[in-house]
Amino acid sequence: MTFSPRDHGAAARRSKSATRSRARGRTDERGASLILAMVYVISISLVVGALADWAMNDLNNTAHFRSSTALNYAVSSTAQVAIQSMRYNPQMPATASPALANCWTPTSGYVSELTTVNNDPVAIWCSTVQNLASSSTRVVTMYACQTTLTASSTSADAMSAGVACQTKPLLTVQVTFDDYLPGGLTLTQTCTTTCGLGAKIDKWIWAS
Repeated sequence: MTFSPRDHGAAARRSKSATRSRARGRTDERGASLILAMVYVISISLVVGALADWAMNDLNNTAHFRSSTALNYAVSSTAQVAIQSMRYNPQMPATASPALANCWTPTSGYVSELTTVNNDPVAIWCSTVQNLASSSTRVVTMYACQTTLTASSTSADAMSAGVACQTKPLLTVQVTFDDYLPGGLTLTQTCTTTCGLGAKIDKWIWAS
């Protein structure tokens, strides 16, 4: 079969057209692959960002939880010291009960305070209602708070801090002490040497 020059030209044009079509197809495929790659990268970035944010929140929550737990331990320890001190060595208020008083005799300053538990200084005040004619001889309410008082703070500073703590304590504890000796003899004055035969914690309330 003989082909004319016109036939050869048409064949060449068809070949070039097919080549261009294949080139456009490869270009379209590369463009689609690029778009898919971008979608993949963006999706992964969003997932990683969300995970990083979640991990940071979890770390922050852990730090806050540890800090809160350490403070609660310090406050509880201070209350336990106050209970034991008040049981055997009553600290009666200078004015009529139930005024605030120390829960133990401070080694310095004017307030019963612990500063050695987790480096969280905690002060505590005691309010005592006494009934010498009852085996429930002393009902002592204790108010514990974080404090910035120091040994150089004045008695007025300590009292002002105590009133503020009584209004909004971190921990409120109420304990009933039985100061009666075996035999049940009625007391005529606050015990001095044989105190705290019995003790019962009536309330242990954390601030909400």
